[in-house]
Formats: sequence, C-alpha cells, structure tokens
Amino acid sequence: MPDLIHTLRDWSMSGYRYQSMIKLSERVPVLPESLRYSFGLVDRPMYAYGVRKAAELARSLGHDGVTVLEFGVGEGGGLKALSRHARRYSRSAGIDVHVFGFDTGHGLPASADYRDVPYMWTQGQYRLRPNELLTRLAGSAQLVLGDVAKTVPEFLLAQADHLARNPVGFVSFDLDYYSSTTSALTLFREAEDAAVLPRVTSYFDDILSIIEATGELAAITEFNRTEKKGFLGRVNALRSHLPFDPAWADQIFEYHRFEHATYSRHESARNNPKWRP
Repeated sequence: MPDLIHTLRDWSMSGYRYQSMIKLSERVPVLPESLRYSFGLVDRPMYAYGVRKAAELARSLGHDGVTVLEFGVGEGGGLKALSRHARRYSRSAGIDVHVFGFDTGHGLPASADYRDVPYMWTQGQYRLRPNELLTRLAGSAQLVLGDVAKTVPEFLLAQADHLARNPVGFVSFDLDYYSSTTSALTLFREAEDAAVLPRVTSYFDDILSIIEATGELAAITEFNRTEKKGFLGRVNALRSHLPFDPAWADQIFEYHRFEHATYSRHESARNNPKWRP
C-alpha cells in the first residue's frame, strides 16, 4: 500500500506526469521528430522553446544567425540538449544557431551571502569535467570557463563581431546563487544593442522553493531596479499556450530592451508558411 500511495502521489503532480510522457516518447522510435517538438516531448523542453523563440525572432528580423547561452553547465546534460535543439532549429529555421556554455569548471563557488540560499546549495556542487564534456559535444558548443563576473564582460568584448552577426536570443540561468546570477545578468546590462535581440527569452532554473528576497528572484528584482535599458519580466499566462500545461512555463522570462532599434518591428516569421516550429 505505501508504494501505491507513493506512485499515486507522484502522478498527482503535473511535472512528474509530463516528464513521464517525455521518457515514454523517447522509447517510441516511430514518433516523428516534428511531432515530439510540436508537443514539447523532448529533453529540456524549456530549452527547445527558448531556442525556437530565438530562431523565430532572429529570422523575422533578417538575421542569418542567433546565439543561445547556458549559465551553469554542471555535468553537461543541459548543454548537450541545448546543442541538439540548436541543430534542429538551425535546419527548420534556415539560420545558424550558435551555443555557448558558461561554468566555473569546478562546481559552485564558496558563498557567504544568505541570498545565495546556502541551506539548499553548497560549494563544489555540480562539478564539470570540461575535457569529457567537450568530447561528447564534438564541437557543437563552446565552453567559457571561469567566474561569470569576469567571463561575461570578456565574452561581450571578445565576441563582439560574432554577436553583431548572431545576437543573443535565448539564455538559461542555472547558477543557483543570487550572487552568480547577478553577475551573469551583466550580459543584458552591458551588451550593445547589436549583441542582443530586442527580446531575449530567458529561463531561470532555480526559482522553485525560494522567495523573492533570495536566489535568482532576488537577482532579477535588483536587476530591474537598476537597469536603464529595459526590463526582465515573467511571460504571463504562457501555460495556456503550451501543450500539457508544463510547470516550466512559470520559469520563462523575457528581457525587453525597449529602445532597441528593432524593438517595435512587427514579427513576420509566424506568418511565413515555410516556418515550421
């Protein structure tokens, strides 16, 4: 009876049911890729959503490429999924999708800030093995190793020409800490207009089981209080527009840069009959 109760409790949770559907679809080889993507039955569906939105907007605005980022690579499962989704939407959208992953290379750093939620996260968690991961990625993504407080400004400078041709369109923030997320948000604060799309889809992995005064939510609040170029806000009512009412929809935000030269340009990609999400 306890096992049955445990199983029924799991199935009462929408997130558990959704993940079970994804795992089942992966075991059914006859399901076409287009169907699995249309219904979000893929690994890291929130990444697939973000890459699709980035590719869609970039194509609509006339770009030949777009860049997608993951902050907090850990063991590399997310970056591998992000690379797969990038290849898929490169084909379907007809533009290049470039992938970069940011990580310290040695797990979470030490922290003395209560806003980093030290009762949930601790130094050394989620350690990355760079050489092993690069072998598995086989050139489909680039790793940027080091403290994001330093690597993000360096990335914007070193990749300025690349980002001017392939602006950032999707970012996953999976850094756990308030302090690290604050540093990563320097990307939006310091990027030139040419380096980012006017709206950047953003996923925040670690906003569950925290309050607004801690963790990634505190970093978002502080960013919006001081940011002069735009605003980072949650995409409201997204669940109602996605198959299976996914819980991860509550973790999707968008950075809007209001004075971007193309901010008010109408998106035409959705009306293009050749576009297939």
